[in-house]
Amino acid sequence: MPFPSSGSFISTDGDNTLRGYYRDNADHVTIGTGEDDLATTTITGGDIGSTGTLWVFVSGTTTAGNETKTIKLYLGSTVIGTVVRATTNAQDWFIFAKISNTSNSAQRCEVWFSTTDAATVSYDYITAAEDVSINATLKATGTCSSGTAVITQSKFEAYVTQIQ
Repeated sequence: MPFPSSGSFISTDGDNTLRGYYRDNADHVTIGTGEDDLATTTITGGDIGSTGTLWVFVSGTTTAGNETKTIKLYLGSTVIGTVVRATTNAQDWFIFAKISNTSNSAQRCEVWFSTTDAATVSYDYITAAEDVSINATLKATGTCSSGTAVITQSKFEAYVTQIQ
């Protein structure tokens, strides 16, 4: 049975739930050099839970230009995933992350990301120590080595699962 497109899901047993947390399908672009926020949201303290998981998908494009273009996904101050493009071709990119809490201040992160184009995928595993019992920032950023290229973020979605 699909979830309704409006309204709320209410249950007396919320142990095994999936909830859409944030979605931004507008285009956001880098401006000049330096690290620019492409999309950002606040994960409200306690929302993930001590054993919950945050699922994040962010994607977009880069313009042609012989310079380095870097896209990062952050939870708090921790870089969860990075995509680097150093090509003259315009390309698609994505980062998909599964961020699982082992406590309110410890995460295990599995990250799939595009490497040379959106069809070539790599995997990384990292640990983080962000305190998600308090508010934490979830964001995607873009950095161009010169001001001629542009990184566009076209999709940013986050979901929370809680499995007890």
